[in-house]
Amino acid sequence: MLKLEPLLRFSNGVIIHSIGKTPFGDRTTYVIGEGRFEGPRLKGRILPGGGDWLLRGTGGLSKLDVRKTFETDDGAMIDVRYVGLYRFSDEVTTKLSGGGASEFGDTLFQVQAQFETGDQRYAWLNEVLAIGEGRETQSGVDYQLYSIVRG
Repeated sequence: MLKLEPLLRFSNGVIIHSIGKTPFGDRTTYVIGEGRFEGPRLKGRILPGGGDWLLRGTGGLSKLDVRKTFETDDGAMIDVRYVGLYRFSDEVTTKLSGGGASEFGDTLFQVQAQFETGDQRYAWLNEVLAIGEGRETQSGVDYQLYSIVRG
């Protein structure tokens, strides 16, 4: 039987670059800014320079394709990749334009993440499949991830 365990929470800023309407949908690149992550077994900073190559389809439904690099406080480098679904929402837009932040669950914002590292202290991450949810904030995005474990 599978169960979920809290893995980490992270947030980072983004810089938005609209690519425009393509034959495949409306493409936007979100360049990853600095951020932080923390969980029961690791914490550190998110290095700037990764990205989310978001593809928005019809009806506001979008596909996320994200890559970023974590650096733990003790110097390990971790490649983080996740895909997911996001639905643009009038409720979220209203909250953000009013100076607030969205809450987890305000809209469809779900991800599936995997990790890769050569640092043996965190080699366990190479075998983690995580799922999570996100929310938009004034400065970027905030996620909470859970590892899928055999129970």
